[in-house]
Amino acid sequence: MASQFLHHDAIHFGEVNFYFTRLLGGEMRAFVLLSPYSPPDGHLAAVSYNSLLVCTHQGEDVLLVINAKAILSVVAMVPFPCDIEGHNNYYFMVEKIGLDVVEVDTQEDTE
Repeated sequence: MASQFLHHDAIHFGEVNFYFTRLLGGEMRAFVLLSPYSPPDGHLAAVSYNSLLVCTHQGEDVLLVINAKAILSVVAMVPFPCDIEGHNNYYFMVEKIGLDVVEVDTQEDTE
């Protein structure tokens, strides 16, 4: 599962590995261990008016622990179908995946 989260006053994307809780200052708090994606490709974001956000997955090379309250939404990171500078480890962010392609057929079959 990928998420959109706030970290150091900027929005980032990351692949959630797991959630856990810890007692801090007498209060139980929830945290997330995730593997962040790189910042979006600046050129593609600019020419698409920030509608195409293409990132690379950093795998387990970079792990980050954040407060679970920093998660803004669940997103999908879909493999990008084009190579960029000869590399194909790119993903693009999709919000609300599937909701725009859902079609409800209310007609009854008459056959």
